[in-house]
Amino acid sequence: MELNTAISGLGAAEQGAERLTRGGLISAILLGLVGAVVIFVTPGFLAVIAQKTGFNDDQLGYLAAWDINAMGVTIGLSTFALSRVPWRVAVGLGLALIISGNILTAAVVSFPAMAAARVVAGAGEGIAIGFAFAALGRAKNPDRAFAIYLVTGAALSSLFLYFLPALMAMFAPSTIFIANAGLTALVLLSLRAFPDGSKNEPDIFAAGGGKLDLRVASGALVGVFLLFFAMGGVWSYAERIGQLSRLTDNAIASGLSIGTMAGVVGAGLAGVLPRRWGRSWPLIFSGLIGTISFLLFRDQVSSTAYILACAMMLFSWNFAQPLLSGICSEACKRGRVVCAMASIQTFGTGLGPAAAAASLITGSFAVMIYAASLILALSIIVTISTAQWGRSPA
Repeated sequence: MELNTAISGLGAAEQGAERLTRGGLISAILLGLVGAVVIFVTPGFLAVIAQKTGFNDDQLGYLAAWDINAMGVTIGLSTFALSRVPWRVAVGLGLALIISGNILTAAVVSFPAMAAARVVAGAGEGIAIGFAFAALGRAKNPDRAFAIYLVTGAALSSLFLYFLPALMAMFAPSTIFIANAGLTALVLLSLRAFPDGSKNEPDIFAAGGGKLDLRVASGALVGVFLLFFAMGGVWSYAERIGQLSRLTDNAIASGLSIGTMAGVVGAGLAGVLPRRWGRSWPLIFSGLIGTISFLLFRDQVSSTAYILACAMMLFSWNFAQPLLSGICSEACKRGRVVCAMASIQTFGTGLGPAAAAASLITGSFAVMIYAASLILALSIIVTISTAQWGRSPA
């Protein structure tokens, strides 16, 4: 009797986890977008901060790290909170923190105060991402739901980065952050459609079943961290590299926006790869494209090389993400490793700029670029080894 009850409870939880209305899907996508906006437009975010405060390159890197690492902490905490708190209440708290953090960012100018403001915003962003991803995972076709989210985010961020020079010429930096707070407030209106997942539901994580492959999980998460560490560091300074190469604002905006659109192509291509191709060769291809993109950023960069480097880097990054998600999914059928992946990749993206900032004492981006190339290669090696483990008999 107890066994049957447990099995039926698990079945009910899994059945409930698949339900997401169209309105809930839209709400989850909007929530994920406002949560990940800093990651989507990191170079533009740092450019606006630089215009407002005059911070130097290493300060900007550390500031991005404060924001994104705060995000990573609350994504991790959200994973444990999913079955314990009402989702809409948690999401409302997250949005309130994002709004508060952006208003504070608009109001302060000193580095400690700015870092504190971005920690507040980052904490809210992490809550938004964690619960948005949990909701998207309940769609009838989660792959398609995440694809819509990624494509929407990349398209909107591409437009934003392209028009950013004009926006910075027309509006004060504080106005841009106030506008971000206002757009976040509008997302509150969608919460009625957002699923309240913890309410009167069996706990799928406590219901039993779903063996966790610790070896594959550990390898996959290490590979994810290293890839996002390398990519996050270089991507954060893409705009600054263009500035130091004396490129025009239009050339930089074109490179950043074309890069984000190339990311859409990369994610889409990864989604249609024949399964018989496996993941190893596509990941090697992704690593080669990413390494070439890093090396194109060396020394004095021409407009053509800059645009090509941005496009190749974002293509490589987004091409690899679905493949990494698949490996993480196979490590645990109940999704625990995929949830952890969201936190790990955020930490990697946040620590990358901080490590890159420490390398800038040489007065050049060369150390950062070569180090990122080595770390990216290590990520591919670890991830491919993990994929091989996943196919080996237990």
